[in-house]
Amino acid sequence: MAVMEQPAAANKPLYLRMKEDLLRRVQSGEWRPGELIPSENALAAEYGVSVGTARKAIEELADERLLVRQRGRGTTVAMHTHRQEVLRHYRLMTKDGERVNEETSYLDVASARASSTEAKVFGVNRGTAVTRVRRLRLYAKQPVVLEFLSLREDVLPGVGALIRATQPEVLYALLEREYHIIIAKVSEKIMAVKAEAEDTEALGVRAGEPMLEIERVAYDLNGRAVERRIMRARNDTYYLSEFA
Repeated sequence: MAVMEQPAAANKPLYLRMKEDLLRRVQSGEWRPGELIPSENALAAEYGVSVGTARKAIEELADERLLVRQRGRGTTVAMHTHRQEVLRHYRLMTKDGERVNEETSYLDVASARASSTEAKVFGVNRGTAVTRVRRLRLYAKQPVVLEFLSLREDVLPGVGALIRATQPEVLYALLEREYHIIIAKVSEKIMAVKAEAEDTEALGVRAGEPMLEIERVAYDLNGRAVERRIMRARNDTYYLSEFA
């Protein structure tokens, strides 16, 4: 039988304590993205609770898009595609508001030592191993967004080699598949900036031209920051827009 009793949690409702323990088991990798978890009846028996209590715990995790209930199949751990509507994602759109198909071009992937900014974001010591990625988002072969990614290698060992080998279109799906890391939350800051030399070279904009910059930090289920991303977008023709 699963054990939920903890002194600090003794006064919490039973379904909430069960929910927290189910989340712990997902975090530990006992059930991985896309895998079925036991049925409500089986979990109720395991935890020694009513089926109604088990159902409520599962429903709360499903409402948070961490579990997915599928009629006739059962309940699975959510994959990245299931959580896109609750994670903020930016997609290219035309001036008329039409979504466009993007392509990704990787420029370079390299191992490095965390800068003071990266160390602060990730909560690690300066000089900790990170992987840095530079890539372009293109529409109709035209580069429109320049991205700089940093990933912490203590949590994602060998991630640079994997990215070089696979060049994933959706990075978070790779993290789920290879590391069983589920991105549960992102935080973002948006600001207007001026084009710098690297923007001029990669995007073909003029030096000093206005651009849009988005800084994103992605967190896993344990609240660890695992990725930092800077996106710098051209201000003409195509725009970055929130897409759910």
